[in-house]
Amino acid sequence: MEIQRKGKLNWNKFSHQFDESWHNIIKPFIESEECDKIYAFLKKESARGKKIAPNSSDVFRCFKETKLSDLKVVLIGICPYHTASFNKECIADGLLMGCSKTGKLQPALEQFYNGIDKELYEGKDLYHILNPDVSYLANQGVLMLNAALTTEINKAGSHLDIWEPFMKYIFENIFDVERVPIVFLGKEAAKLKKYLPIFNWSFELPHPASASYTHTEWETEGVFGKVSKILKDNNNYTINWLDEDLPF
Repeated sequence: MEIQRKGKLNWNKFSHQFDESWHNIIKPFIESEECDKIYAFLKKESARGKKIAPNSSDVFRCFKETKLSDLKVVLIGICPYHTASFNKECIADGLLMGCSKTGKLQPALEQFYNGIDKELYEGKDLYHILNPDVSYLANQGVLMLNAALTTEINKAGSHLDIWEPFMKYIFENIFDVERVPIVFLGKEAAKLKKYLPIFNWSFELPHPASASYTHTEWETEGVFGKVSKILKDNNNYTINWLDEDLPF
């Protein structure tokens, strides 16, 4: 996706929110009219008293925690947590399913951990840490992305449309170069697959939150084993999917 028209936003005001490895790719979009529209929308909604998640300083956090040069896998969900804690603190922390702001594990993330435990570690209920902070994955090269980087509190998916141009840009300008496995979590996330270059590895799964709503167990369908094999075969790289070494 080529940016045709220059917008009004100053890159220097946003650059600190991204790891330096992303700067050359992200800068043209931040300075585009498409980004102006996103910024104007969020500013208008905030002025109207709408509560937006995550906090503004965390909107691009996934691009801060994971270096482009270290990118190994992309997990893409739907939107940040759209709920607030009892003290009205925003639960979303800028990473897919991350809930480090409150320190309390959310049902979707617990389903995610348990699904991986069951698939990769035979469901032995290992002594892994159910960590509300998923930055340990981001720091291993797993881009913890959402299809919408913001959402209105109590309105899940309300900002999906406004972020689609950004996602289109990311898919066409990054995944056209960086060939990595991509796991789409949820139907809304999977709609972005149309922007994905055909030579990438991609997988689709229900979002872990859906299992929470139906009080069932989230099934990974062998996807993370396949992703791990791709990484091992192509990069000789292993991801520690659970936040602790296994006790055997």
